[in-house]
Amino acid sequence: MGLCVFVVPERWAVPLWEPVAGIARGLEVLEIVRLDAPGRTAVARRLGPARRFPAAAGAPHTLIVACDVPPVPGDGDAARRVARRIDAVAWHTTRRLWRDRPPVDDVVRYTVGPEAALDMLNVLNDAALRDRVLERVETLGDVCTIPFPVIRMLGADSPGFRARVALVDHPQYGRSVCKIFRPGAMEFYRRELSARTLLADQPLVPHLLDHGPNWLLTTEYTDDGAHRVRPLPGFGGIDQLRPWATRALAEFARTLHSRGLFMLDLSPQNLVSDPKAGLKVLDLEFVMPYTNFEVTPPPAQSAWTYRSLPAELAANIDLPRLALTRGVGNSVFHPAVAGLPIERLLGPARRGDGPRRVATQLGWYAALATGGRLHTALRRGR
Repeated sequence: MGLCVFVVPERWAVPLWEPVAGIARGLEVLEIVRLDAPGRTAVARRLGPARRFPAAAGAPHTLIVACDVPPVPGDGDAARRVARRIDAVAWHTTRRLWRDRPPVDDVVRYTVGPEAALDMLNVLNDAALRDRVLERVETLGDVCTIPFPVIRMLGADSPGFRARVALVDHPQYGRSVCKIFRPGAMEFYRRELSARTLLADQPLVPHLLDHGPNWLLTTEYTDDGAHRVRPLPGFGGIDQLRPWATRALAEFARTLHSRGLFMLDLSPQNLVSDPKAGLKVLDLEFVMPYTNFEVTPPPAQSAWTYRSLPAELAANIDLPRLALTRGVGNSVFHPAVAGLPIERLLGPARRGDGPRRVATQLGWYAALATGGRLHTALRRGR
């Protein structure tokens, strides 16, 4: 059980929605407890001298009780993986709170593991709170149970920040992939389901077999890596792409724009090349309509899929943090990955595109590899 409690001090409690939003990105928020004076004293005593907030941060102000998506039975490494994920959520929340204030080390304190979380709640002497939290944990487990026999979990970080993905044995479709979303991530479920429906005619969109109140069932695809050239050093999961794949993605982006949509999570990490079905984009949670922002869509060559959101709009939504997106909307269109600038990708193929692409990709590969070796050498020399 990935139950945990985050303790927010006075300094970071205004506005409270900021730490709540940071934690909710990766964990299911079960309860928000604003502490009264006795509660602040009890929580500070429970933290102990080593983890007490400094005077500048103020006393404990609020407890945010959260839980990771329950693991599937038989997942022997679940406890360690959940602990790592809670640490990652805490760091994400810390960076979020540092956006408008100087970086300090007194942002939040948190517990890891159900025993420590319940110990923290017990100091408030509120049996109803404890019972309510445990009931919500049980409900979360029921809602997030994959409704088909699981063959194995998919993804290195399952359960995921917003959803779990598993290879399942469906009674009608046989081996297929089920993606199930937690309650706090239903906006992502609705966006992906909408994208799968609106773009069902597109060859890069995975075939949707069925869906339920919080899950999607997709055809199982295998990946032969035909779209990849080579992995980029220092960027795990990001590969340089072959020209046919990049142009297919540019055409996909063009279609999105023509239908009033854009996408902000188009990364090599989310691509597979199936020997029969071809190139597929697996994750469509960040396909959104321009109408969400009440703006006039930009011209096609300036689509947000290529160029990203204007800065004044990007601050209002929780965007994925992806590498190699500076100057482009998605990493698949970065020169290090595509080998050509967006302007060349949007036009017809020209003479000289091939050598330019190869030279650009090799140049980025060499620069990143050299930078990585230099960084390692400097660290060893300290």
